[in-house]
Amino acid sequence: MKTAKKVDQAWKESEQIRLEKVLAIAITSQNKDMEANIKREIGALQREEPSPLIEEYLNEYGEVRDDL
Repeated sequence: MKTAKKVDQAWKESEQIRLEKVLAIAITSQNKDMEANIKREIGALQREEPSPLIEEYLNEYGEVRDDL
């Protein structure tokens, strides 16, 4: 598994806040898929790992995968 470089703490905190807002919207709208994806994103952020959603769609060069 790839590991991300150490992230800037201020960015990490602002990203956490942004994701928590999106999570609240997903919960309110009862969008279970979105809720699960955002929870995965928050978990990866807290572990300082790459975004699971971005890794799902991009190749190692940061380009959209050809097989999608």
